[in-house]
Amino acid sequence: VWLFTHPHMSAFHCSWMSFATAFASTFAAAPLLPVIRDDIDLTIEDIGNAGIAAVTGTVICRIIMGTFCDTFGPRLGFALLLLGVAPAVFSM
Repeated sequence: VWLFTHPHMSAFHCSWMSFATAFASTFAAAPLLPVIRDDIDLTIEDIGNAGIAAVTGTVICRIIMGTFCDTFGPRLGFALLLLGVAPAVFSM
């Protein structure tokens, strides 16, 4: 199960690692909300608007990425997505 030598096992492990990363990045801010709220002086209304903006952005990005994957394939879509966000990650 833990071998990366076969292509189907490499795809399996890459997919669950991608899911774990996406899950952690999506839900990591919720436990830190009291600290974040006090640190940047957010009101309850600001927090609600941020949640609405996050869900709206997620829906829009899923529609765009789904259309791209249907047209060009998931491999190219994921590769371009990684290349697109790499500069932001490296500049942190």
